[in-house]
Amino acid sequence: MRSRFFILIAAFFASLVALADSPLKVSSDSVYYRYIRHDIEAWRPVIDSLHDAKPKKSVETLDFLLSLEYGYVAWCVSDTACAQPEKALDDAIADLESFQEAIKSVPDKTLTRRMLESKARSYYSAFLAYQMKLNTVRAIINGWRCVNNAKNAVTTSPDCWFSQLEYGNVMHYMPMFLGGSKINARKAYISAIKIMDDSGENDKNWLYLHALLCLADCYKQEKDFSNVQSCYDRILAVEPDFALVRDSLAPSLARQK
Repeated sequence: MRSRFFILIAAFFASLVALADSPLKVSSDSVYYRYIRHDIEAWRPVIDSLHDAKPKKSVETLDFLLSLEYGYVAWCVSDTACAQPEKALDDAIADLESFQEAIKSVPDKTLTRRMLESKARSYYSAFLAYQMKLNTVRAIINGWRCVNNAKNAVTTSPDCWFSQLEYGNVMHYMPMFLGGSKINARKAYISAIKIMDDSGENDKNWLYLHALLCLADCYKQEKDFSNVQSCYDRILAVEPDFALVRDSLAPSLARQK
């Protein structure tokens, strides 16, 4: 179940343009290296330290915090060894509310404001999906809301790579009767990856690796193993130490050929 985390999750490191010695940059490096070693549990202390930080959190700090919770909560809801996934999700939703409030300080009708609002919708879409995982009773209602928020996010900001990534996740894993589409998922993942490549946000970004994994999973379901291999090759070219691909997924694919 743990390996499924890398395929299922549905944030982003757009705020990581800070100086190399900044606390967020140091934390992001730690998060990245924990991710490629599949040690997501070790993200918890970083999340806790950001929760405890004073004074009031900036838009950039909340952006980074939510990106961690986006991945951490996904791991929690898909791993039975994780304690209190409901609390982790509740904390993330509270942080999203703070993020939405902080966005109001950004000048209206600007590109930055539009991108941040799009990201907020995408986070909300993801958190609805996590709620579905924890409580299937509300699956239908949350499912439609999840899809609608993901669609609205990419419609508002088609150039936002995180919104494209989350839309891909929703399209990939949502049942067809709730609006899911494997074709739309693949297109969204490709768009997210291209935007990240063009903007330079593909360097030491765990979500870049995640997007390539999601795309590989799409190709795998289509039995397009040549493109699956291409995705794995691209991942290992960027990050040779990514344990999941290097030690498990790539060798498994090679045995199937």
